[in-house]
Amino acid sequence: MSGFHLERSGAGVRLSLPDAVVTVLSSADHTGGAYELMLVEAPRGEPPPMHAESWAKTYHLLHGRIRVRAGDVSRDLAPGDSCTFAAGTVNTFSVLTADAVFLLVSAGTAMGGFFADLDGVLREQHSPAELPALLAPLADRHNIRFSEAGGSS
Repeated sequence: MSGFHLERSGAGVRLSLPDAVVTVLSSADHTGGAYELMLVEAPRGEPPPMHAESWAKTYHLLHGRIRVRAGDVSRDLAPGDSCTFAAGTVNTFSVLTADAVFLLVSAGTAMGGFFADLDGVLREQHSPAELPALLAPLADRHNIRFSEAGGSS
């Protein structure tokens, strides 16, 4: 880490996930492992499954509207709103508009690693039926726990 990192608009590592495109703006390499900053561009669609990470994260909505769910609590976010999930909180989000764009700040280094590994698996062109079996080891490796509860609405 050189002590200073500038990420120009349109640059950054772009990762394609099932529910969004994530651009890494500041990786753990740039922050000494303290946190990661990502830009999330998500279309309306099926929300990510309920899950819990072993690190805290914050969403700051820039465009569109999303509904965040933490356990049994749901809240709608509009541009300019932020929410933070404590480590271990079961959560998900759903896009309420045609699309949404938000900043994601996650403590530590695991979220970016999980997203990069998931992007790599998806690039291998597996069938949808194969993905759950491939996702489980990735989640275990990055200390993400998926909940039996359904996604948000």
